[in-house]
Amino acid sequence: MSDKPTIAISHLTPELEGYYALFALAKIWLRQGYRIEVGPTYTTSAHVCILHHDRTKLDPKVLPVAPTGARIVNGKVLDISKRAYSTLAVSQADDWVGPVIVKTDLNHFGVPERKASKHDFLMSARRHLARLSWRAARSLPKRSYPVLKSIADVPNWVWASPEFLVEKFLPEISGDGLYCVRGWFFFGDKSYGYRVFATNPLVKTWTMVRYEYLDEVPDELSVLRRQMGFDYGKFDYVQHDGRAILLDANRTPTVSSTRESPRLLMLAEGIKAFLQ
Repeated sequence: MSDKPTIAISHLTPELEGYYALFALAKIWLRQGYRIEVGPTYTTSAHVCILHHDRTKLDPKVLPVAPTGARIVNGKVLDISKRAYSTLAVSQADDWVGPVIVKTDLNHFGVPERKASKHDFLMSARRHLARLSWRAARSLPKRSYPVLKSIADVPNWVWASPEFLVEKFLPEISGDGLYCVRGWFFFGDKSYGYRVFATNPLVKTWTMVRYEYLDEVPDELSVLRRQMGFDYGKFDYVQHDGRAILLDANRTPTVSSTRESPRLLMLAEGIKAFLQ
């Protein structure tokens, strides 16, 4: 048995799915000799406990209790709904005259909550109809956020539902005319930044045409991270008129590859900050 510390991961399923970044990090820690325990609760022998519940809002009353003396990673990050941090949100009565983007208030298009809920035939039918007309379906297109010319173009049913959030659309545009979104991946005192380029206003890995790594991230993001209580996660942001604007805060980030890249290996070293 390893004489290195035990890392306990509270996850909502018996095993970590391979698309989570924490799956890749756990493999690295396991190879380095750490003991890894995954389950809904924390093992009593845990030295570090990682809260890894892929839900937008967490109820502190039902969260697992860490053993005495163990450090908890992300134990304070209970609400990552976009309304909790958005600085771009607008209302129907605002005088903003530029383009807007319609999003789900829930993280990751609301997919984790939808998977966990009981099957709803009406919602399922709406999602299928949204492939043809999201306006008629009263449901956003699958894995997409519509960009509209103005507030006046936003359907009334969007304003009426707390499920949706309307924001000013302030994209970052590269010198060659591509849309850009920057990312900051961090664990403890280790982190790295990057910028993704796409021809689509919705900049995601599946719309990406190229990417680059960044040497630094803006100081205001570090301030936001402390204010929000993040120990581990990923921030998506844009640089607009000289300021960083947070678009998305995720405490259960995913990765496109679990290969032990130099950056993932570096990120894994962040666990040591919680063992001091």
